[in-house]
Amino acid sequence: MFYSQTFLARKGPLGTVWCAAHHLQHRLKKSHYTSTDIPSTVERIMYPDIPIALRMSGHLLLGVVRIYSKKVDYLFHDCHIILVGLSKAFDAKKVDLPDNENQAPVHAITLPETFNLDALELDDDDTYYTEGWAFSLKSLFYLLLLLILHAY
Repeated sequence: MFYSQTFLARKGPLGTVWCAAHHLQHRLKKSHYTSTDIPSTVERIMYPDIPIALRMSGHLLLGVVRIYSKKVDYLFHDCHIILVGLSKAFDAKKVDLPDNENQAPVHAITLPETFNLDALELDDDDTYYTEGWAFSLKSLFYLLLLLILHAY
């Protein structure tokens, strides 16, 4: 045998990788995937403390690829949630202009020279909820305003 049982034990240094490589993903939770450090794990496989067979290192690298793929899936899911939340918050509203006008009045689309944020009348009832996120139009407006002012 070209490996130690403690080296690949479930709580060993490469246990998560071993489980991912051998179709035991149902035993792994999100915390197992997120706590795995890919560069240090690959370093352990490439330069092990004890000699391991080439086939074993191939299986372990397959586990690293599966863990990396799952991490990418989690990142994509989180980004998708944020994107959906932002698109709901900044959803385009239908503008009904009279037939004889082809553009909005200047004061309706131009920012004033000075802001009195307390005078703004934004409904706090317009709160959007998405998996773990809750935000109101007022808080999003403040954030957008800070970003715009910070850019200048």
